Amino acid sequence: MLCKATFLPRGAQTFNLWLARFIPHSFLFVILFTFIAYLMGIFGAYKGPFDMVKFWVNGFWNFLAFAMQMVLMVLTGFSVASVPLGQKILRYLAVVPKTPRGAIMFLTGISAAISWLHWGMGIVAGAFLAREMGRRIPKIDYPLLVASAYIGMGAGTFGVFSWEPLAVSKAGHFFEKSIGIIPLSQTSFSTLALLGFGLGTLAVILLMGLICPQDEDAVSPEAEILKRFEEEDALEVASTVAEKELKKKGKIPFGVWLEHSRWPVWLISIMGFSYIVYWFYGRGFDLNLNILNFVLLFLALSFHDTPMRFLKSIERSARPAFGIIVQFPFYAGIQGMLASSGLAAILFQWLVASSSAATYPLWVYLDAAVVNLFVPTSEGIWEIQGSLVIKTAQGLSASIPRAISAFTAGEVIGNLIQPFWAIPLLGICGLAMRDIMGYCFLAFILLSLLWIFGVTFLPL
Repeated sequence: MLCKATFLPRGAQTFNLWLARFIPHSFLFVILFTFIAYLMGIFGAYKGPFDMVKFWVNGFWNFLAFAMQMVLMVLTGFSVASVPLGQKILRYLAVVPKTPRGAIMFLTGISAAISWLHWGMGIVAGAFLAREMGRRIPKIDYPLLVASAYIGMGAGTFGVFSWEPLAVSKAGHFFEKSIGIIPLSQTSFSTLALLGFGLGTLAVILLMGLICPQDEDAVSPEAEILKRFEEEDALEVASTVAEKELKKKGKIPFGVWLEHSRWPVWLISIMGFSYIVYWFYGRGFDLNLNILNFVLLFLALSFHDTPMRFLKSIERSARPAFGIIVQFPFYAGIQGMLASSGLAAILFQWLVASSSAATYPLWVYLDAAVVNLFVPTSEGIWEIQGSLVIKTAQGLSASIPRAISAFTAGEVIGNLIQPFWAIPLLGICGLAMRDIMGYCFLAFILLSLLWIFGVTFLPL
């Protein structure tokens, strides 16, 4: 009986460790994908070597706005999580599960649920909860715990704010003349999508529970990682103590007094929160990345009470964001090569060449998962392949909502084997992609089987 109970966990752990031998740092991923796209452009799209360089450079800075949004999300999310209230909430949630297996299954489920509401919230919540659980729960397998946060996000991201369904549900979208407006009831809130989310989340929760190792096999967080977490908490407390000591000195220069006063934060927070109330009162639960960052920014500012404590908190939060700053331009460059060279169209046509109306969703799913390795942003991948998905569906007389759902599912689930969206999570939790890739690959296979069945056979 014990042999049966340990076979799956040890098998999954062995696979994860074996795969880790071949997985480089996430920065090397984007370098390798850059070379692959470059060579494919020369030998597959028949473009000149320097033409591909120009396509690469022309696209290199296209993600600057998005990269800044992601950096702000990490910085402000980290700052909010570091205040006493944020710590109290995280510590409360971290000890809700009583066992390592329960914690990993709980984190998978809660990450999926929050990601379904908004993928950005799923990244932030899953990362900080994994970080806190790793510190608080004895004998928990830390790599599997961090993987469960990412896997939960992957299972839940086809949700309320999925890019492709939203793009075709609004008046004035690029394809409106040919397909009209497709309501979310036929995509994100269809029977297919809701069942895919529900069954997929349940499947990965069970998978995480089955492969959770026994106490003696668990890989605890390294002492260096735990030390870093403790130092970050200590610095938050130290900044508060230092400010109190400064104020006890009595007379201080006006500029220094201003830096450590509450009223500048109060005044600017009144402005910020008044707009937040206006936004949600007028628009309902319309949570794009800008307003999410705006909310996190003003929560962080108001919680830290004074300008200098807020700035010190942001300074400490910058460490997990370096991967975003460095890697996002390279992914933008890859997108530039795929779009300008025609590679995106060539890959799509090659994959769907033998499809029929019945098998088209399957091939669209696979195409999205493959291209997502090179262009791992929903907006970017839809920009270079959306028109092909729709035109081919029309030519085959296939269901356009089903094709859009298949494409969305493919690129969302494909994120599990692409480190792009894991960069913030890994930076916050102190791991590398190699530490979790094996577990993510197993979840990718399981979710892909479920979603391929769904987009092919389930009713809309």
